[in-house]
Amino acid sequence: MQCINYKKTKKLRIKNKLIIVKKISILCLLLIFAISCNKNEDNPTCGCNSDIRNTISESRNLIGQLAYKRQLDPNNNFYNNKFWITYVEPDCDICVHHMIVCNEAILSSYIDVKELPIGQSITVKFSGNLKELCTKKFDIASITYDHITITSIERQ
Repeated sequence: MQCINYKKTKKLRIKNKLIIVKKISILCLLLIFAISCNKNEDNPTCGCNSDIRNTISESRNLIGQLAYKRQLDPNNNFYNNKFWITYVEPDCDICVHHMIVCNEAILSSYIDVKELPIGQSITVKFSGNLKELCTKKFDIASITYDHITITSIERQ
């Protein structure tokens, strides 16, 4: 009789351990699934559709250079064939802010900029919303790179 009870007890312990292992496995799978589904694809952390990091208001009256960057070097794939605005701070010649334009449709009257010789640009007064680049370029601290969604632009 004791031998039968011992065998039943042992079987129950093994069965209970298996149930616990199954429950833990299911909880782990659910946790992994919940974490992987938690990525918010609607709100990326970088690029033209990401959150605004900073705003350049019209009242700042910033004057910069609008150029069209072409790919000249096959090894340089950094935001080529895009419009760029470059702004140099007045009291700091090495404080340069490069902004790659997101909403190029606003530049339909600036199509002639694409035809300018390499290294030439036009002067513009601009404002807009700055956003994080997905492809980073690390440079000296006084040089920045951002996306910009232009809110206003005019030739100077």
